[in-house]
Amino acid sequence: MNAMTGMSLMGEVTLAAEVVAREGAGLTLLAAGERLDARRAFSCLVDPEPGDRVLVARDHDAAFVLAVLERRGAAPMRVALPDGSAVTAGEGRLDLSAGTLVLQARQGEVMVEDLALRGAKATMRVGTATAIVEALETLAERVIGRFRRSYRFVEETEQLRARDIDQRASGHLHLKGDTATIQAGAVVKVDGHQIHLG
Repeated sequence: MNAMTGMSLMGEVTLAAEVVAREGAGLTLLAAGERLDARRAFSCLVDPEPGDRVLVARDHDAAFVLAVLERRGAAPMRVALPDGSAVTAGEGRLDLSAGTLVLQARQGEVMVEDLALRGAKATMRVGTATAIVEALETLAERVIGRFRRSYRFVEETEQLRARDIDQRASGHLHLKGDTATIQAGAVVKVDGHQIHLG
């Protein structure tokens, strides 16, 4: 390829180089029958794959891939960002839209001042979950919980109001308090093989 005019600061620019191999951050290119050792330019976000046609800038003994022009293979596009990268929209809006969205990281942190989540179905599998909230309000049509063991500690007052309450224990049922009051508008029934009062 002939050198492009008006690009004296960048040296020779080759328009139709092909990626032959990739090893770590190094790339081997084939341009006009010549093999070149190159690196991906800082502004080139797409990771080149072998077989890609790329735009190359040569400056003396260094060659840089500026952009991926075409991908002949079926490899998906991979956007590679250096450490400490940030995608920002300032005070504007940033939308991510996809048929399937996968987020994967060794460690993550989400900080949102006002958060709204909407979905038809949610499944969560975690080893340990800890939630610290100042106030929690839950509205649900139906709540079902299945536990091997359950512990709940309330420092002050706990209230349960329902039309009907059914509590059953296959083993031992123990109710204890400094003061206990049982009131019924119609009938109070105590049934057992033995009943001890006092």
